[in-house]
Amino acid sequence: MSMTEKLAYIKKLRHLTTEEIAQQSGVPLGTLNKIFSGQTKNPAVGPVDKITQVLRIPIHYLLDDELPIEYHVSTSTDDGILLLSSEEIQFLMKYRDLEPHSKRAVDTMTELLNMPPGRLAGNLPVKRTFCYVTAPPGDSNPLGDSFFLRPVLIPETDAAAREADFAVLLTNGSMEPLYSAGTILLCKREHASRQEYGLFLLNQEAFIRRLYYKRGITKLVAPNLNFKDIIIHENDSLKCIGTITGIAHGCRWE
Repeated sequence: MSMTEKLAYIKKLRHLTTEEIAQQSGVPLGTLNKIFSGQTKNPAVGPVDKITQVLRIPIHYLLDDELPIEYHVSTSTDDGILLLSSEEIQFLMKYRDLEPHSKRAVDTMTELLNMPPGRLAGNLPVKRTFCYVTAPPGDSNPLGDSFFLRPVLIPETDAAAREADFAVLLTNGSMEPLYSAGTILLCKREHASRQEYGLFLLNQEAFIRRLYYKRGITKLVAPNLNFKDIIIHENDSLKCIGTITGIAHGCRWE
């Protein structure tokens, strides 16, 4: 990506106008306009350095056209410059806000995911991931919520297993006749559409349901009619963790 494209991207990302950058950097507005428009093909290092300080980006990010546009933050390591994407930055910011014990839990999960999963019966490739498991009523768990995470090995028997980001253990009959209790369901970390079932957190309680909207009413609906619809109220906290994509076969708990 060119310097012009990267400057436009970062400028929008930082919510800054050219006038604000000129004021904060001391670079004349006319000079900035020529640099940002690409009219100045090879700008002097001095103005570019001042611009990067305002935009909080390394200067080599602008000068190297081979670097992707989303990799705009770097840090020095023993192996050289480490580039970070926006997604990685968001993860680091979330990690920074965690309590020490939660950081240790994330560290443990990361180490586990980096271990080679090996193979199960039939010499199939295997994916190591985590499975959401509903906690029995009254039981405590590491998250202090209605569920906990358990590591699991999933054979990559089909596309759904290969593309799954995590899994969830179905502990009741709410999804019958589609899925029976005890089934481990595959999930992708994306928002479920109206036609799809997903894993939802409603006020920190986990549900596998379909989100339904009609006539100003929002509710979580199960295919099993014995399970009542769950009405979502204005003050409720609702988050879709992922979309159900299939069934995991031949799994093994770790």
